[in-house]
Amino acid sequence: MKKLISILLILILCLSWSVSTAERKTVEKDQFYLGAMRVIRCKDYVSLRETPDKTGKVLAKVPLNAIVLYCSNNISKYTGGKYKKQKELYIKCEYDGQEGYILKKYLEPAPDFEPAESKADSNIMTRDEIIGGGDIVLDWHEFNVSVLAAYQVSVDNGENWEHLRVGCFIDDEPIWGYTESVKQAGENSSLKAFMGGTEDEPQVYVYDSQYGLMMLDLMDGTEVWNIPKTTCPLGDAAVYTVGPDTGILYITGTEGPDPVAISTEGNILWRSEINDPDVYGPMWITLNPEDIEIIYESGYRVRLAYNGERLSVSGIME
Repeated sequence: MKKLISILLILILCLSWSVSTAERKTVEKDQFYLGAMRVIRCKDYVSLRETPDKTGKVLAKVPLNAIVLYCSNNISKYTGGKYKKQKELYIKCEYDGQEGYILKKYLEPAPDFEPAESKADSNIMTRDEIIGGGDIVLDWHEFNVSVLAAYQVSVDNGENWEHLRVGCFIDDEPIWGYTESVKQAGENSSLKAFMGGTEDEPQVYVYDSQYGLMMLDLMDGTEVWNIPKTTCPLGDAAVYTVGPDTGILYITGTEGPDPVAISTEGNILWRSEINDPDVYGPMWITLNPEDIEIIYESGYRVRLAYNGERLSVSGIME
């Protein structure tokens, strides 16, 4: 409680917060662009090298089944023609924020993990501007601080775009605003906003099923951390709950249904494997004193220990 009061004081000093645009990587998708790819055919890992040759400095060890992004086989373009002989052997790609080269024979296409075309903008908005013609999906209040979020679909050049507008207010005075936008890809909403953190230190979460999970700082709306889709694919229609004392986020989605526990620092604590094709369509998560209970629309109840261990899978009526 004391920490929240101190946050309020800091928030008051943030009224002059500057407007900025969040960075999103853009790439040239020419005839050489391959998109997302998966590591295959290796024992444990492959090397991400600084240059496309076997003597190049190893930047990272990329494990088997890992996803690499922004792949291209136009080696001569990126190396000034120096490695023309290697153009059939290496693929330029990005892994964990580092750009480098991986042998082509260890990669296969993984189009399901291709990053969505999305946008993120920071711009202070009034309540009316946040709501616009959308639906309110979050309306949180604590003392004189509030967080409001609204979801809306618009049409741009014949394409449907989903928009999630989020803003924080003190005594109804706007402090910061954030907008996440993505091309609509399915029947379910790709965007969600919800509160996380703890009672003393609440935080704002934004979930983009085509991009990843982000935590925004309640004080200024800046991105504290993000977990990209390639690291933790959850799918749309994600359901979640937050431990009130620990702030741990428990979340699962249509691409699971394996539940995931995430700390307030953005670390994946565990991922519980369900491995049952009959268990799908998560509806809600309940934190019981002794276990975590998840109900699925397919008619199943899953119980997990707080360390992620699966305790039981049963029909709802059993």
